[in-house]
Amino acid sequence: MVRRPPERGRTAKSINRISFGTAFDDLNIAPRKLVSFNLRAELHASIIKVASRYSQAELQELLDESQPRVSDFLRGKLTKYSLQTLVEYAERLGMSPQINTEAPRKPS
Repeated sequence: MVRRPPERGRTAKSINRISFGTAFDDLNIAPRKLVSFNLRAELHASIIKVASRYSQAELQELLDESQPRVSDFLRGKLTKYSLQTLVEYAERLGMSPQINTEAPRKPS
């Protein structure tokens, strides 16, 4: 593969929009699905901390998954994993996943 120098007059892509929300806001995820996505993201981050102690080969065996699936998991491709799958991964790594809920507050 031969790399060519950039053509004259071309500049790097510029940012055409600034976000003042979270990255999740920018993904245009429906609000009712956002709660599930946030739960998966939080659980994934916790699992990754524990999973970083193992090699991919060890994780394949512990999680009973193929190498490409483990690679996707480690790279953070959350849309490929259900909350149930992430809970199972956490349990297989010796974790005790929990979901905390809060009741809505009554208006004053």
